[in-house]
Order: sequence, then structure tokens, then C-alpha cells
Amino acid sequence: MNYNPHLNKRNEKGNKGTFGQVLVIAGNESMSGCVYFCAMAALRSGCGMVNIFTDRNNIESLKVLMPEAIFDWFDNIKHPVFDEKDTFFKDKLDRLLKKADSVVIGPGLGIREDTLKITEYVLKNYDGNIIVDADALNSISVKYKFANALSEDFKADTNHPLYNKEKNRTVIITPHILELARLCSLKTEEVKQNLDDLAMKIAKEYGIITVFKDSSTRVSDGVDLFVNKSGNSSLSTAGSGDILAGMIASLVINEEYPFRGVNTAVYLHGRSGEFAGKELTAFCVTARNILEYMPKAFSALKIDDRIYNNCVILEVMNASK
Repeated sequence: MNYNPHLNKRNEKGNKGTFGQVLVIAGNESMSGCVYFCAMAALRSGCGMVNIFTDRNNIESLKVLMPEAIFDWFDNIKHPVFDEKDTFFKDKLDRLLKKADSVVIGPGLGIREDTLKITEYVLKNYDGNIIVDADALNSISVKYKFANALSEDFKADTNHPLYNKEKNRTVIITPHILELARLCSLKTEEVKQNLDDLAMKIAKEYGIITVFKDSSTRVSDGVDLFVNKSGNSSLSTAGSGDILAGMIASLVINEEYPFRGVNTAVYLHGRSGEFAGKELTAFCVTARNILEYMPKAFSALKIDDRIYNNCVILEVMNASK
């Protein structure tokens, strides 16, 4: 199977329902920017609609920035800590989850107990595509670990909230190196030296897709490993990871092979940074610029003869052993 980046032909007779809905659960009152970058990236990657669930204090400014989105709110979720018995909050979240084809959870929520509880609830009760990012991962790492991930006899903890084997859905995790180190209780140097191995083993044991962000991002479904070479230092700016999460959420919706949808998002994210950096210089690129150059990256994908040089698939024949 060829899992290299690929854009499916768009249904010219489709409507916004055809292209699916993304739900973005993100942003405490001081982190509205990550909501904007994630949601706008999802919209610019082809989904039909984005619903945003964020802190009430973010709503008015975000409505001005992106009238294309639909908004719902929570009062600052640390007061009180999220409780499934809080029927008002739970019913609102359930209603949003029911409509979504993909969910992004984590950007800007803060590392705290209620973020963990909401993340656990979504992982327990939602059966679509789930992109677990940023503070959702950081909050998980406080209580749960990918213990002994470097050992030869590494096995999944079936009580871990990210455990996804035998479930009919796709869970995608998107940590950068420091977040992955927290998840594994390892030093960052150990993570960087073993990135391929960790990507493969964690994906295989937990039944998830791993996206380990680095200068050459690794993506694995536990069988194959995708090493992305697109991108440059233009991507090393606040909000860049939020954009990637939104792109992934959108591109996996109508993709028969979610692994390929993720690879496509990672590749196009890198190319967007390249185009922005070429025009503006890497010094001057912000997350806003990455969004602005996404259309150029999408347009170039089908004619880009660099693609197979930039992206390498390593088939691991003994992954199932």
C-alpha cells in the first residue's frame, strides 16, 4: 500500500455535510490563539464545518477572527473540576461529540485535573477520529505513562486512556519531543535517539497513530513508519503545532486510510512552512503566515516532483511479530 501524501478528488456535487465536521476542544481564557490556529487550519484543509468548544471569555474575539466557525462555551473549567454528574456540561459536550467526524482536544486547555477528565471522557465516549494534542497529552502524562517504552518486552497498559486496540475508531497523538519525554518518563535525549523505535512500538502496542514532531517528524501506525522531510525552521513558532492538529483532523475525515491522511497533513504542514519561509524568510514567519501559505502547498501537491524524495516510507516487515 502506498501511504505517501495524497489528496483525494473532491466531490464536486458534495455539500458541507459531505466533507464532515471537526470539533475543536481547546483554549482556556488566556489561550484563544491556539483555538483560532487549529480551527482555521481544519477549515482550510477541506472539512465542511468547524465547531469550537472553548472558554466563554474567548468567544467574542474568535467570532470576529473567524465567522466561519460555530461556537459553544464552557465557563472556566477548573471551577468546578469537570464531573460527569454535571449534566449541563456533559449534555453540551455529548451534543457536540455526536455531530463531529473528528475531534481535536488539548491545545491551550492547561495541564490540570479537569483537562485530564475531559480527555478521558472523550476517549471513553467518542468513536470517531480523535486527535489528542498538547495539554491533553500533558495532563495524561501526569497520571499515566508509556512505561518501559524502550525495553524489548514493552507492552501496553490496557488501563491507559489512550489504549485503543479492538476499537473501531482512529486515535492520533501529536506530541513534540518534550511532551513525548513526559509521556514515557524519559529524557529528551533518549527520546530523540530512539524516535523511530518509540513511534513504531507505541503505535503497535496501543493501536493508535503516533505523530512525533521533530525536524523530521515520524508517523507510524505500528506497521509502517513515515519519515517526513518537508518543512524548515519556519515551523518553529508558537501555534504551528495547533495548525498541524487541525489539518490532521480535517484530512482524515474522508480518507479511506487514516494513516495516509495523517501523512498528507504532516507533509503539507511542512510545505506550508517552506513556502512561507521562502517568501518571508524563516526569521519572520508566524503561525498566521503558515495558514496563509497552506493553499499554495495544497495546490503544489499534485505537481510536486520533490514529494518522493522528501517523504520516506520504511516498511517494517516484522512489526507484527
